[in-house]
Amino acid sequence: MQEEQFDTTDFMNKSVESLFLGIQESYSEAQARAIEENKSFQKTEYFRMDKLGVYSIRILPVAPNQDGTADRKSYEYPISQMLLEIEKPSSGTKQQYVYVTVPRTTDAGYSVDLIDTYRKAAVTQAKARGDEKLAEKIGGGTFGGGLKYTYGHALYVFDLSNRAKGIQLMTLSHSQFKDLDERRFKLWQKKLVKNPHYSCPISSVYNAYPVEIEKKKNGSKTEYIISIDNESEPVALTLEELNALMSAPRIPEIIHRYSRFQYEATLEYLRQCDVKYEMKLMETDEMKAAIAQLASELPADDTSSFSFDKRTKDSRDNASAGITADSLFNRFDELQEQGLGDKSEEGQELRGLIRAFVEQERLPVRVTRSTTNSDLLDMIEAALEGGVGEEEAEQNPEEEYPDNEEEQQEPTSGRNRRRR
Repeated sequence: MQEEQFDTTDFMNKSVESLFLGIQESYSEAQARAIEENKSFQKTEYFRMDKLGVYSIRILPVAPNQDGTADRKSYEYPISQMLLEIEKPSSGTKQQYVYVTVPRTTDAGYSVDLIDTYRKAAVTQAKARGDEKLAEKIGGGTFGGGLKYTYGHALYVFDLSNRAKGIQLMTLSHSQFKDLDERRFKLWQKKLVKNPHYSCPISSVYNAYPVEIEKKKNGSKTEYIISIDNESEPVALTLEELNALMSAPRIPEIIHRYSRFQYEATLEYLRQCDVKYEMKLMETDEMKAAIAQLASELPADDTSSFSFDKRTKDSRDNASAGITADSLFNRFDELQEQGLGDKSEEGQELRGLIRAFVEQERLPVRVTRSTTNSDLLDMIEAALEGGVGEEEAEQNPEEEYPDNEEEQQEPTSGRNRRRR
């Protein structure tokens, strides 16, 4: 092999050894590069409470930056997000939906949020029509058919029943977070009496106690009872776990991730809102300007796209993060409390979510006309616990939707859906 010739004067004045030594990577540089590169190859695991019982977790602190500074001295990040239910075009009588989770884009660093812009304009137009009921609906939460973002809190945890599984992302509702934080402060105040320098009792590196969350049934309602197990020994984090936490993607990178796929899905969702609310807001100058502004701010190298034709990796990832068994059970309980059955608009929305969850998790559960939402949730729970097979799932081979909506069965009000 012919050796490469270097004829420049600069090279002749330097030895090959000095050239290599000049670009040699230091330990700190190698460590920082490895951590940054590893982030892009890590898939986020989500902690879910899909069954009844007691879950014991170890809450992790927010990791510092490489220079020792901290963007947030806490254990959680607030998150505003929405699960979009987008109807797929169909020539038949069966309605099918695609589900996409989106964050509030202004939280993700963009200058405008399309859903917030549309919601304000839609509320204004509904009031101008004199339709206060519609204005209230649009301004409310998505479960009521509105466009208000869901507010929660995202945090990293270890599942103490399977700690080797590693870091998992967990989302608490705002009420669950407030319950946990109230208990944290009460315990912390007691600890500070004896030790004025005592660190956070649920997220510090060495002195954090396990947090227990009991998922239980109270009649037809699902409850979450949160407690701090300060009778046990504190659960210290190991050096390996701290390194893993430093290498993990930062929580905002996950919860505020916004792609062209989500942008295009949002446009389709809002076009359907125009039809649903009998408005033409997407044709207004205000919405056109907001759409153009957000489009101009999206990364140029983002080639993802939203399509009804096939389920892309983007849509699978969004579905995985968006629909959980907990969200289905909680929604069912809310509808029961409001006296809304399967035949109501909200009940049909829940049925669509159930169907999407079954497909998402590849569960052996068949959605048929003779199975109520309550029955389907029982079957989902049994399937998650390994208690339902294909034989039971195929017992009712009828069509998924009845020709006459009145043929659908109403769930029994107040039924203890998840008996033990």
